Amino acid sequence: MNFEFTELIVRPSNNRKGESFRDKHKIYIFHDKESIIDNIIERHNRPYETYKELVLPKLMELLDFKFPSHHASVMKEKWSWRQNCGCSVCPCSPGFVGNNGVVIPLDIFVTIKIN
Repeated sequence: MNFEFTELIVRPSNNRKGESFRDKHKIYIFHDKESIIDNIIERHNRPYETYKELVLPKLMELLDFKFPSHHASVMKEKWSWRQNCGCSVCPCSPGFVGNNGVVIPLDIFVTIKIN
């Protein structure tokens, strides 16, 4: 899969005590020019294994360059795909959640364009 990053939005983590899914650092990956309807239809069919193998390492390199004060863990095993990454109630916002040892106090929203 050939891709390029078209947008990168980085925000401080939205940590809330008592909500374990919010205590983790998150990465959301979107597709360029994907409509809301397409996103709803495809959110259960994301190629997350491909994202983990190809997109995450390049994203971590980019983050290390843009935010040198934060250490981005390039270890793929430190990130887990969760269908309910951004919402503990429903599978509306899938993404990667940082496991123990991930030191990125940021939530990352990245859009990719598949070439």
